[in-house]
Amino acid sequence: MKANSMSTSDSDSQEIKLRRAKRPKGIVLMVLAFYGAAALVVISALATGGTDVMPSDVASVVTIYLIALAFGLWRLWRWAWFATVIMFILSTFYVFSNALLLSNSIISVEVLSPLLLIVLALGYLLSKDIRTIYLRNGWEIVKDEG
Repeated sequence: MKANSMSTSDSDSQEIKLRRAKRPKGIVLMVLAFYGAAALVVISALATGGTDVMPSDVASVVTIYLIALAFGLWRLWRWAWFATVIMFILSTFYVFSNALLLSNSIISVEVLSPLLLIVLALGYLLSKDIRTIYLRNGWEIVKDEG
């Protein structure tokens, strides 16, 4: 799909013109948040010596994962959209399981704050315009004006 036009198999041989989609502002914000989170993981791993809170190998994997997601979202790649949606769905289960394990109320600030952010981000990623951009791998159809 790197070409600017693609032929259809219709009998009239109509051409579909494609162009790179504009990067949505919400995606820019999400990418910056992922890079910031990756930096915080590195800083926390270095500050604790990598032994108390999080082993350094786990910190490395999380950092690489967040950087890869941010880069993929920035480039409007389909796999990054799927991986981010799956990460947010799994994060929802993590928040609930943490609340149950720590015997916190499910209706508490510690549970509702992350859930609100997850629901907002997931809702944004699943919105029609964003979903369409990523499912077309960053391409959009140019509408003929004539």
